[in-house]
Amino acid sequence: MFGKLTVIKIFCEDLDTMAAFYRDRLGLKVREEYPGISVVFDTGHDGELIIQKGDQPRAIAFTQVDIPAAHKAVSDLGPTAIVPHKTGERFEITDPEGNQLIFVNA
Repeated sequence: MFGKLTVIKIFCEDLDTMAAFYRDRLGLKVREEYPGISVVFDTGHDGELIIQKGDQPRAIAFTQVDIPAAHKAVSDLGPTAIVPHKTGERFEITDPEGNQLIFVNA
């Protein structure tokens, strides 16, 4: 295992409706909000659900990752370069269906 699976990103057409559903109907607390772009919800246990405007595949993120070791372990899958992240470093790969897998050492 590369770390903790703690982030799920869902893309949507109607950001306001989706945000209201997760906030008002399911009771998730808003952690961060970027009007017209995305809303980040606290799912508990250090996890977050990101609702983002767009029609891209889903994305999930593993946190607390040993970035150099994980990058090397998936080198045959063509990972992106290791780049800065707001809390450390990150890189990405895609699964066989084109969904993003993000690895962060946060």
